[in-house]
Amino acid sequence: MAGRGSQKSGDGELSERQRLILREIVDAHIKNGEPVGSKALTKIGGREYSSATIRNEMAELEERGYLESPHTSSGRVPTELGYRFYVDWLRRRYEMTSRELETLSSVAAAKMSELDRILETATKLASSMTNYTAVAVRPKRAAGTVSRYETVYLNENDLLLVIMLTEDNIRTVRIRSGKPLTPGCVAKLSAILNSYAAGVTADAITLPVIVRMEEEMGEYAPLIGPIIKNIYEAMNDRGGGDVRVDGVNNLLQYPEYSDIGAVKDLLSMIDRRDDIVRLVSDSPEDDTNVYIGSENAVDIGGNSSIVFHTIKHNGEVVGAIGIIGPRRMDYSRVMTLIEGLADSISDAFSRGDKELPPGEGKTENGK
Repeated sequence: MAGRGSQKSGDGELSERQRLILREIVDAHIKNGEPVGSKALTKIGGREYSSATIRNEMAELEERGYLESPHTSSGRVPTELGYRFYVDWLRRRYEMTSRELETLSSVAAAKMSELDRILETATKLASSMTNYTAVAVRPKRAAGTVSRYETVYLNENDLLLVIMLTEDNIRTVRIRSGKPLTPGCVAKLSAILNSYAAGVTADAITLPVIVRMEEEMGEYAPLIGPIIKNIYEAMNDRGGGDVRVDGVNNLLQYPEYSDIGAVKDLLSMIDRRDDIVRLVSDSPEDDTNVYIGSENAVDIGGNSSIVFHTIKHNGEVVGAIGIIGPRRMDYSRVMTLIEGLADSISDAFSRGDKELPPGEGKTENGK
């Protein structure tokens, strides 16, 4: 469980009592959304303290930037730095109810070829289970390599080129020939492509390599040019970048979004989906990432936070599931649910791979 953001909490400077007070204030503010006064904190960690002692500690926490005082109240609320301390220091875990565990198990039959459907289901689950807004992201793919090529003879004018980049990313292209084809020349083409253009990046398929391929194809050399063009396009297609959102209306019940300006800012951020994809793509892959308020690379205003966890398949990030909510969201519960949901999907994909017979469960992205 790790937080990510531009600010450092520096909580090593705080006394144990200040740590406890700060955590109690964050917990109380998350629960009721109101400023927290010293009278509500006289008993902390099994010990009783005077209101004066608590007030002094709260004043120091405010001076250090962990708390702030709203103009309308003598109580205090956490700042972004206070929430960052809370998330970084958080060690307790929310115990998921049996109903929530049962809900998570609904992804157990997931197959990689059904990722879009699984992400759509995951956003609905995450939104209903947290009462916040859920997002699911398919980050853009990096430039890839082709693991294998297959060619299929269709008729004397056409062949089908199958470009296998990964197990779930297969391209099929119909190639037309100006010279009558034979099954033998189509099979030879497959062998040449797998010899020169499989398992390498696009940069490695240089002009000299293309010339050698044309020489080996002999009278069918004109096929190589259009095929290489399609291979380049497949390798460099940074597809993906899809963002799914569910439960935006959930946030309208929180006082942070009672102002129409805050709602407009939130909706504007959701519309900038490329920014969300970039945030996920540039974040650490193996952590639960927490961006609080203005820590966000995606500008959603100081009243909101984003929590998300990546979904991996065969060591590659194929998506992410996350939550957008008020800055005072229940981080412990949200982080645990998001981690559980992401891990359940990743594990289900792995089990699905082992259960599938060879050649099944693949998708084709024809052009």
